[in-house]
Amino acid sequence: MDQQKPVEPWKLALIGLAAGTIGGGLGVGGGIILVPLLVMVGLDRHRAHATSLAAIVLIAVAGAVSFGVSGEIDVSLGVTIGIGGILGSVIGASVMHRVSPRALTIVFGLLLLVAAIRLISGAEPLPGSAELGAFWELFISLLIGFVAGFFAGLAGVGGGVVIVPATVLLLGLDQHEAQGTSLVAIVFTSVAGTIVNLRNRRVRPRDGLVAGAGGIVGSLIGSQLALGIEGRTLSLIFGFVVLFVALRSLYRTVRAPQPV
Repeated sequence: MDQQKPVEPWKLALIGLAAGTIGGGLGVGGGIILVPLLVMVGLDRHRAHATSLAAIVLIAVAGAVSFGVSGEIDVSLGVTIGIGGILGSVIGASVMHRVSPRALTIVFGLLLLVAAIRLISGAEPLPGSAELGAFWELFISLLIGFVAGFFAGLAGVGGGVVIVPATVLLLGLDQHEAQGTSLVAIVFTSVAGTIVNLRNRRVRPRDGLVAGAGGIVGSLIGSQLALGIEGRTLSLIFGFVVLFVALRSLYRTVRAPQPV
């Protein structure tokens, strides 16, 4: 049973707005903003991860619709990646239920480091990535989904930090199409992981809905901003923000005293 104090709705809505703006704008779901802010307002680490993933469902749907209206989505590819992500997300969420808060914090910090490096360094398609046969495109898409889904379920993020660079590097998508397609896949991974988290009683449904509602507005704003701004500029700015959050999270975890 959840014995934690309730969080004021306006705080959750603002958290969702911020996460949605970033998540919808970069196609990453918004968990890298949601999780630390939910912890900051009083949720324990497990519930923050689980509630974040629930809110991401709404954020991803809104962002995918916005990118889709602008024609920056490969729907079939997004669905394929999402199908692979369902299995990965279920496994990741199941593992998250059994992992200590300290271990979760370390995993989350390392995931942020990967995202930051990718965002700062940029990503160009690998030679031949746009000329894959149908079988290999299907295989790679499912594999991308599985890996992204696993981290989505484990770390409470949408998985876009894996999907976006992977679809650019391995499948030859441009930045905007990769972000839109990522949001389609994130709908699948976040729903699957949330179902597991609900069964394990880790989600705070009201908090997830309120944060998700704010996230819808933010996602629509962020996706439209992203479509009007050169993707490399957005990635570079946000990359340094993510790098700071990752290093701060890992530093505080390593320096924290351990129970005897």
